Amino acid sequence: MRKVAIFVEGLTEQEFVVSLVSALVGKRGLHVILGRQWKNKVTIKSTTAPIGAIEFQVMVVDCANDEQVKTQIREQYPTLIAAGYTSIIGLRDVYPSPRASLPYIQGKLYSGLPVVPIQPNMHLAVMEVEAWFIDEVSHFELIHPTLTVPFVVANNFDIIGNRGDTWGHPAEVLDRIYKLAGLSYLSSAGKKTRARIKRTVNAIAFDELYVTVQNRLMDLKAFISSIEAALF
Repeated sequence: MRKVAIFVEGLTEQEFVVSLVSALVGKRGLHVILGRQWKNKVTIKSTTAPIGAIEFQVMVVDCANDEQVKTQIREQYPTLIAAGYTSIIGLRDVYPSPRASLPYIQGKLYSGLPVVPIQPNMHLAVMEVEAWFIDEVSHFELIHPTLTVPFVVANNFDIIGNRGDTWGHPAEVLDRIYKLAGLSYLSSAGKKTRARIKRTVNAIAFDELYVTVQNRLMDLKAFISSIEAALF
């Protein structure tokens, strides 16, 4: 059994990663374990293992903070190794740091992390994981039928000519696009809610993400490649 631990910045990334891994694995036996960091302690949520042989065990930890991704990998590393995990992956956003800080953040991704017996694979979503959602343009019509690509582009959101990672604050852009149909991605306070996150993740066509979108966004391609290498 392959045991993979994936540490992500927040709930959005956790929901996305669970769906992505499920899409990659298909009908093969997958047991997903969910965790959440709070006050430097990771709590594991009890989940029911699937019936039959388990080929993959994937733990996805919501670290509730971008800086906590690396911190929790470092803190949990000895426990993960002792438990037989074969791969450790980290994913965090760049936002709210400015784009100009990207080289600095990239240069610090692996600083202080253990490398033996397993070197974690660290990834950035530029500028946010919502950039990946924006580039999966077919999902907009599932959010609301009026959100066709021509309609969105005609309303000054060139989601074809501009890659998702070129927007400074992709979550806010996603919210503004949804608002064209009278909906929202963010709350009135600018926060994300579980229900709205799930609505978007459930609308994502993961086959399209795999076949097309990852070839537009190199950070997504690198992240998917790490998961594939860990699983297969």
